[in-house]
Amino acid sequence: MPTTIAKRRAAGAVVLLAGLALAALYFRLNPAHYPFPRCPVNWLTGLHCPGCGTQRALHALLHGRLTEAVGFNLLAATLAPLVALGLLHEARLQLSGQPRRRTLLYRPWLAWGIVGLTVMFTVLRNLPGPLGTWLAP
Repeated sequence: MPTTIAKRRAAGAVVLLAGLALAALYFRLNPAHYPFPRCPVNWLTGLHCPGCGTQRALHALLHGRLTEAVGFNLLAATLAPLVALGLLHEARLQLSGQPRRRTLLYRPWLAWGIVGLTVMFTVLRNLPGPLGTWLAP
């Protein structure tokens, strides 16, 4: 029977491989030209949710086109490095079998700050006027 550390390492390896496969998919296929799923919020209401444009932004980021990624989704383009850092940190912990410590990525104030930023971003990108137009995908 596998030990707990072996199970954690296997789970970490699966998560890491799935993330790499997803990154390879978004690197290879441009979401603007292939039938990736549309945003159901935008489709039903016409409003832009905080995730609208994220697929195209990730594709642009993987190709090194930062200004294009910011144009698709400013929030996704700015938080992508933080998410990547968190995923790499979590994979490292899973593969090494180390216990999760309270690092910067696990602070409650960071999570609440991101929630507040996301709500503010969603409201601002749906406002009429130049700011809403600039933030919309």
